[in-house]
Amino acid sequence: MNLYVTTDELKTFGLSATDAKLAMLNKQATSIVNGIIGVSDFSLHKVTSEIHDSNGQLIYLRERPVIAIGKILNDDVEYSQNNEYDILSNRLKLENYLSAGSRNLKIDYAAGFNSYAMAKITVTNYANIAAAATITLGAIATDGYTITRGTDWTAGTSNDTEAENIAKAIEAKAGTSAFALRNVIYVLEATNPQITTRTIAVSDAVRLALSAATLSGVNFPEDIRLAVMLYVGNLLQIGRNPRMKSYSIGSKSVSFSSEAEFTEFKNALKPYMPVGVFAI
Repeated sequence: MNLYVTTDELKTFGLSATDAKLAMLNKQATSIVNGIIGVSDFSLHKVTSEIHDSNGQLIYLRERPVIAIGKILNDDVEYSQNNEYDILSNRLKLENYLSAGSRNLKIDYAAGFNSYAMAKITVTNYANIAAAATITLGAIATDGYTITRGTDWTAGTSNDTEAENIAKAIEAKAGTSAFALRNVIYVLEATNPQITTRTIAVSDAVRLALSAATLSGVNFPEDIRLAVMLYVGNLLQIGRNPRMKSYSIGSKSVSFSSEAEFTEFKNALKPYMPVGVFAI
């Protein structure tokens, strides 16, 4: 599971606990926020073979925001269109109509915000990539590496399979993660959501086209990060002083703690919560 804030940021926010406890609560809070929003991960990730009923041109994908569309299979026939895909959050409008059928549509796509720094490598001509072509990732601590074609990744039989093989080789290394969508490899920082200084280089800038020389471009909603921090603070408070309903025993009374933090938490998540529409 990707995290959206760091332990140091939780401390800066004013939360006091051991690193181990903050890390544990951070995971729990992130999972709860994901569940409320209705996504498996709000950070950039790949969704593989999501199944839908096919009918018409509109598809509402489960994860959001949708960044790019990969392979679409309509009754095991690959769908394609000439123009760019029309995407609005998680709504995909296709150029052509699909053949109707129950659960016969499978879609690969990328969704989420850049909570971790990222760069893209686009395989443009797999057949002419040198046998010993390399991709090098710089070190944040001691986790830099170079992968070599023919040693770390197997040459592909198409641009798409070449990209998939490269992504698997990067994913296997410490400090980074990766996935391929069609012929594009998304290389992601994996050590810390706020690190944006890892360098990336390729030996063939034409056939392995690189989007940037550094993993960068963190662009994550601050209100979601705030919600996670607020919930971590709430979990800390619950652990120290569990909330109880108000009642009195003799001269002693126990009451709820302030609801202000909970109200702020709900307000931070409102723009991202799925809306249900009911017809009568």
